[in-house]
Amino acid sequence: MQVADPNSPGNADNSPLRILALGLAVCLLFLRFSMLHQIQTRLMGVNLRLLYIVGIPALVGLVLAGGLQRSFKGRPAYYYTAYAMWMAIAVPFSSWKGGSTQLLWTFLRTDVVMLFAIAGLAVTWKECKLLMSAVAWGAIVNLLSAKLFSNEETFGYRGGLEFGSISNPNDFAGHLLLALPFLLWIAFSSRNFLFRIAALVGTLIGIKLILGTASRGALVALVADVLFFMWRATGKQRIALIMLAPIAVFAAMTLLPAETRNRLLSFSASSAVTNEQKEAVESQMSREYLLRKSLEYIAANPLFGVGPGMFASYEGQHNQIIGTHGSWHETHNSFTQASSECGIPAGCFLIAGIVSTFFLLNKVYRATFRRADCQDLRTAAFCMMLGMVGFTTAITFLNFAYFFYTPAMGGFAILLHHVAQIEIRERDALALAPVASRAF
Repeated sequence: MQVADPNSPGNADNSPLRILALGLAVCLLFLRFSMLHQIQTRLMGVNLRLLYIVGIPALVGLVLAGGLQRSFKGRPAYYYTAYAMWMAIAVPFSSWKGGSTQLLWTFLRTDVVMLFAIAGLAVTWKECKLLMSAVAWGAIVNLLSAKLFSNEETFGYRGGLEFGSISNPNDFAGHLLLALPFLLWIAFSSRNFLFRIAALVGTLIGIKLILGTASRGALVALVADVLFFMWRATGKQRIALIMLAPIAVFAAMTLLPAETRNRLLSFSASSAVTNEQKEAVESQMSREYLLRKSLEYIAANPLFGVGPGMFASYEGQHNQIIGTHGSWHETHNSFTQASSECGIPAGCFLIAGIVSTFFLLNKVYRATFRRADCQDLRTAAFCMMLGMVGFTTAITFLNFAYFFYTPAMGGFAILLHHVAQIEIRERDALALAPVASRAF
């Protein structure tokens, strides 16, 4: 007699606890990408702790429903777990143990857990699409937030948000680079024509917002996205891009303020003429200095770094760039941020998590590429990879080593790979059923 697997999709579907926890995980994912909890705090003046209200019960349900075991069906779970563990190992060697401990605790309770909430609670393709839709709706809220909570008073011509963890224009652009492909997924896959048009328009508005931040790193990321799109998209999608790209570039250059265009196209001191160009070059020189310092600290502290989250304070206290102190800025490179603050092993685990995420998504893409009955799965894998390409390029210029984005995408990759295997088997069985009946 065969014993039923309690973690198989068929048995897990009937668990009210898992379904309830999944619903809370959908809300949690929406809150994280939409930043609605931060908007609520800003508007009401009091933090209602929305993340805790939905997150804690979701994680309790995750554990009780056996979600942790399901999460480890993909390598990203192992790499990000190792990343978190090495952060913990690095804390006792930190230049400021209290600050590193606080950062570690925040990462454990709000960021790395996103991987398990996604990969451990959803078990079907329908539930995977539900989670993807939560991110897409989060992107829509981002577009509205950029209009309602503009940061013109703080950053002037550079677009972004006036408050929150991604208020900086560069950070806001990085966030959109990952969220918008989920909205593009709606445009590609929705059966409702109006939804598809609305999602496509939203994606185009989002791209304009990214350019409006005047982030040169985001511009490089958009170029990487275009190249990836031309490589992996279908023939019809490539033709559409070739036809629309010149129009989009012309519209962007026409609609964007002159200050934004000047900053986006400033990459060398010799070409800096306007104030925006000079500011951009100064920013570039500062980032080059911080990159050199981060590499220096990696060489000096290869195993445990200067402490999680401690690069800015350590650099500020040990250099004399501005008077008697350093610049007191972070590395502006997520990979040297992790390596210089937590050691080379942490940086390797972070990179391995990203690479393994892309590897799983690419496996789904290749397995479904030439199958007419699996284009929905292929489209999901393509849009997730598109988001990963742009986002990974962008965080090479951002301080995103301890944010939830990469663990969340690791969770999506594990989930999509798992449900794709189930869907392919079931669709193969359906395709063979008529043949078997005729043979009988």
